[in-house]
This record gives sequence, structure tokens and C-alpha cells, in this order.
Amino acid sequence: SVIDCLNRLLARLELAFERERAFSANVAHELRTPLAGLRSLLEVAQSRNRSLEETERTLRDCLTITEQTAAMVENLLALARVDAGKFRVFTEDVQVDALLQSCWSPHAIWADERGLQVRIDSDHECIVCTDRQIVRLILSNLFDNAVKYADEGGTIDIRSWRRLASWRLTVKNTGCQLAPEQVAHIYDRFWRGDASRSETGRSAGLGLSLCRELADVLGATIEVNVEEG
Repeated sequence: SVIDCLNRLLARLELAFERERAFSANVAHELRTPLAGLRSLLEVAQSRNRSLEETERTLRDCLTITEQTAAMVENLLALARVDAGKFRVFTEDVQVDALLQSCWSPHAIWADERGLQVRIDSDHECIVCTDRQIVRLILSNLFDNAVKYADEGGTIDIRSWRRLASWRLTVKNTGCQLAPEQVAHIYDRFWRGDASRSETGRSAGLGLSLCRELADVLGATIEVNVEEG
């Protein structure tokens, strides 16, 4: 009946509004945490005279927080564009190995600091017709996730290859603490399932959600597997 249809419509609207309210609350919380940390560092630095070494360390800490917050904002903006259907795909021939190396470069220093062994195995002649910038966003989030959640001194394996008419990529890291039953939630926005994903200020739980939605934009698929050991 008309009344039943109207009730279903109102129920869907209420659900949509509830999701928006929850999303806004999560965004506010995630932004408040790094800003509070930044303010605390600056207040302590201002409260007394500090040595040059202490000042430099404080500046490095502030820069790190700023970079993390900027990355989170970029992911939020990208998600908003996907939700609004404003991510347009511009395809071109992309040399895969060069793109992998370029996207990995910003993460190499942090990986080295954590003592990670990194292997990149890619066909130097592999060329894929795709959107370079969207793939770059996906790779950046996957690489950041791999470095972040690998165990100290662990390994990261990045491999890409052609299979028939498709291009495949795997990013593996040791040290994952996720239980198999948690994998279903790994694409949920702002989700953190265990101690390995609760590093407040370091991760907002947006990267894999963005990766999946960007993969959908490209007509690609993405999946997560947890292997024992």
C-alpha cells in the first residue's frame, strides 16, 4: 500500500541520517585526537626553556602528527568524492613496476626504521590500462597499512603479475593480529578490531574502506586473507 511504501522510505531516510550522524561523530573524534596531541606538545614546549635537541624532537613529533592528520583528511575527502559519485576515471597505459616503486618510496624510510625486510616482485614490462591516480591512492593506503601493522623486524612482500587479461597484486605482511572472524569488518569505516589496530592518532580505520570503494570505481576487486602464522 501507499502507507507501507511511505513507511519504508522514511525508514531508509532515518537509517541514512543515522549513518551520517555516526560518520560526523567519528570524524570529529578522529580529528580531535591528533589536535589534542599537537596542542599538548606545543604547550609543553612553550612552558620552559628547552635544549636544541629537545626542540628538534618536539618539532619532529609535531610534523609527524600533522602528516598523519593530513593523510586522514585526504582519505576523508576521497571517500566523500566516491560517495557523491564524483570520482571520474581517466585511463591511460601505466607501467606497473615504475608505479609500484614510486608509491613505495614514501614508506621506505619508516619501513627501514622498523627493521622490515621488503621484497617487491614485479614484471618490468607489465603495462596496464587504468587510472593512475586512483591506483596510486589504493597502493599508498595498502603500503601504509602493511608497514603500520607488520611486526618489528618482520617482512612485507609486494608482488604483481599478469594473469590472462587481468592484473593482480598482493601485499603481504607478517605480524597480523586479526582473527578470521574479524575480516568481515575490515572494510568498515573507522573500525579497529584489536590492539594491533588501535594505535590512536596513527590510524583512523579509513584506508582499507577507501581501497575497496576505489577498487569498485575501477571495476576491480579487493579481498583480505588472514593466514595462520
